[in-house]
Amino acid sequence: MATTRLHPPSPICRNLVTRQPSKTKEGGSVSRRSVVGLNTANFFLAEITGVVMPFLGAFLKEQKWGETAIGVTLAVAGLGVFLVQTPAGCIVDRVKSRRALLAGASLVLGVCYALLPLVPATPVCIDPLLFTAGGAQAFFVPLLGALALALVGHERLHRTMGSNQSWNHAGNLVSALLAIAIVGRFAVTSIFFAVGIVSLVAAASVFVIRQEDLREEAASGKSAAGEKKPMEIRQLLRDWRVWVLIVSTALFHLANAPVMPFLGAYIKKLDGSDVQVAMVVLVAQAVMIPVAIAAGVLSERWGRKWVFAIGFIALPMRIFLYSLTQDPWMLVALQALDGIGAGIYGVVVVVMCADLTRESGGFNTLSGMIATALAVGGVVGPLGAGRLAETLGYNGFFYVFAGIATVAAAIFVVFMPETAPGRAK
Repeated sequence: MATTRLHPPSPICRNLVTRQPSKTKEGGSVSRRSVVGLNTANFFLAEITGVVMPFLGAFLKEQKWGETAIGVTLAVAGLGVFLVQTPAGCIVDRVKSRRALLAGASLVLGVCYALLPLVPATPVCIDPLLFTAGGAQAFFVPLLGALALALVGHERLHRTMGSNQSWNHAGNLVSALLAIAIVGRFAVTSIFFAVGIVSLVAAASVFVIRQEDLREEAASGKSAAGEKKPMEIRQLLRDWRVWVLIVSTALFHLANAPVMPFLGAYIKKLDGSDVQVAMVVLVAQAVMIPVAIAAGVLSERWGRKWVFAIGFIALPMRIFLYSLTQDPWMLVALQALDGIGAGIYGVVVVVMCADLTRESGGFNTLSGMIATALAVGGVVGPLGAGRLAETLGYNGFFYVFAGIATVAAAIFVVFMPETAPGRAK
């Protein structure tokens, strides 16, 4: 009778059986509860913001606002992000209670959006709420990045960010599906009330992350051996690679920021439905989920630069192709390209910031600076977009912003070096 040799269980199996925390290469350990908490926070925080912008444009259009007025109001929301983003990164580099700060930001943003349908639909009432919501949202990116880095360290950040971003996009996908169901039964204003409710869940999910699993000294980007204080802004700006990343990402968002809310308004102009407006988010987020996971893996295998370059190139293609159709469903389908660009961006930009600050610290400050560059696009883009849409029509609008996106891609591809350890030149 043949005997069966029993092999000892693999480390992974032992962890599953004994529920021991997994080890990182940098010496820390992470419990499954904290990993689930970080993923859940990404999921619900995405639900707060993911579906709002297209419906905000559609909501203001229903209130008889013109394109210029819509553009100005969207710019106000971007201005809140812009003014707070870099200070938010500096604060996140220095505070210890990052979980509480993220929960508070979630609640503030949710309250602001929930109040939108309740106040008079005038700029003097709407604009302050959007400005405050933008300021709260400015804390999301640096805080989520800091918590991820504090949990897993540099060695596993690329895969962790791929996982986090896939959950983030899944949150957007679910919010889009819920939005389709909600607007099919209720008015478009119901979306804003739903955002307020989800913000409560998002705030609670942050505390699933265990404080004892967070290596606070690593959350600013310093390696295990790093003992210096986090770099100041002026020190970071001495690195020319930082300038290339800032300029290219600012132009990227300058082209991208106005497109989604104005695409919602354009679909309404073409007699599209609220369901089609929700599908603008749904299609993009469905694509972003696998793209984010792939970006986390490929940024290690191929290097950061060329994976990121794919995202940069997808943007001008998408915007230009909008000009070739007036079919609302075709416009929705083209959002798949947004899924490629945004899915890559959300993962790789965080990893590149970690690469650039690996020994010096200042990861969250740099993340805030990059997000500020995005916010510049979020302010300037919508501000000029409304006038462009009125004077040049929507096709002229698409041509202009496709051109800006092309410049962004060219700057990044030509001037940005590889930042991955062992590959950087």
